[in-house]
Amino acid sequence: MTSELRKARGVPAPAVVASAVACLALAACASAPRDAGFGDVQRGVTASTGQEIAWDPQQAIEAPADAAVAAQLAEPLTADRAVEIALRYNRDLLATLEELGIARADLLQARTLRNPFAEAELRFPASPSRPFEVILMQPLFDLLKLHARRAAGEAAFEVTKLRTTAAVVAFANEVRADFYRAQAARQLLASQATIADAARAAAELAHKQHEVGNVSDLDFEREQTRYDAAKLELQRAELEELQARERLIADLGLAQPPATLDLPAELPPVAEDAPPAAALDEALAGRLDLGLARADLAAARARLPLARGPVYADVAAGVHHEREPQGERTTGPALELPIPIFDSGRARRERALAVVRQAEQRVHAIDLAGRSAARTAAERLREARARAEYLRDVVVPRRQRILELTQLETNAMLRGVFDLFRARQDLDEARREEVLARRDYWVAKSELQSALLGVKGFEPQGGATTMKESE
Repeated sequence: MTSELRKARGVPAPAVVASAVACLALAACASAPRDAGFGDVQRGVTASTGQEIAWDPQQAIEAPADAAVAAQLAEPLTADRAVEIALRYNRDLLATLEELGIARADLLQARTLRNPFAEAELRFPASPSRPFEVILMQPLFDLLKLHARRAAGEAAFEVTKLRTTAAVVAFANEVRADFYRAQAARQLLASQATIADAARAAAELAHKQHEVGNVSDLDFEREQTRYDAAKLELQRAELEELQARERLIADLGLAQPPATLDLPAELPPVAEDAPPAAALDEALAGRLDLGLARADLAAARARLPLARGPVYADVAAGVHHEREPQGERTTGPALELPIPIFDSGRARRERALAVVRQAEQRVHAIDLAGRSAARTAAERLREARARAEYLRDVVVPRRQRILELTQLETNAMLRGVFDLFRARQDLDEARREEVLARRDYWVAKSELQSALLGVKGFEPQGGATTMKESE
């Protein structure tokens, strides 16, 4: 067939060449950012968190190795350091960043014309010349809607960049919260161990005194019950510490737990930093979820022109050349046109318009929901700070004073030793509640930051950024 085509004469080569040159020129314009928009994501993450991402799409992917992460843990870990390590080594996050490469490929595809197609026929018998027919066609819809396709592709690319930025910022805030949870869990475990030791000492003393008849059966059983409860609470604290530590280890990208995870012994104290309502409104103006909703709306509007003419997507024009058995040749234009008898494209147009209207409503809904979430997070922060301060300034000093007075009365033989044990346990319980309040404060502060940035609910998950209910 190739030899027959080479023998063909009279084909209007200029038209074919012009079409090919036009296709090549338009395809040459099909470009996209070489970094797949990573620079924009990096700037957004740095502006929101002060951290940078270590990601290179050209770097070979290797199996996780804990040695590199372990080297980063040689020094005591802080919240900022934990975020820095997680942004470098967490595989879920790195998989999420690969969405940028996928979006770049989609953008390139949106900027690329469909290939022309050829149709050839060779007929038998051939007398005196072998007859053939050749048709070269180019879809016209791609040419007419190339600008709209590019606009839709660029809008979708912007959506992916914003979604990826929100996922990274949300992950950074979640790592910070996980750090404070792990730190608090370790401090609570130490506090609960102290409470269990005191309960054990009281139970042992009660057992000895019960044997000699100085403690009644009721008092003996009460002390044993308190010790049992303390042991159960200690087991629960050990499990909670393990879960919090494992979650932080997973955030850091470690396959195996390190020999030691050096965390500060105590949570930092609370601070007077609850933002006023005016500051909340100002901060909410640049929320990422609102920007993403607006980008989704822009993408839906950019797809509208493409939905208005898909019924003519198969329209193609080209050139037709044919040689008859007698050797006569004919050449002329060719047109392929679908007949819209059954499908006029109305359903696609109505669907595209409904998607635009839905996106418009979602912009307003996300704006209102985000403001409510920010107010709730700010109030949760205020409550946790007030609770921590009250425990620190009122409850703990009062329990300390009760312990001191109980000690004095015990020395004067006015109180029994079990009263002293209970006073000590009450003080330890108050300190434990203060640790819980501090933990709630720092977690609430991280959640408020997520609410103000509009990333609450965004999480990297297996290479796809999704919206999900936060835990």
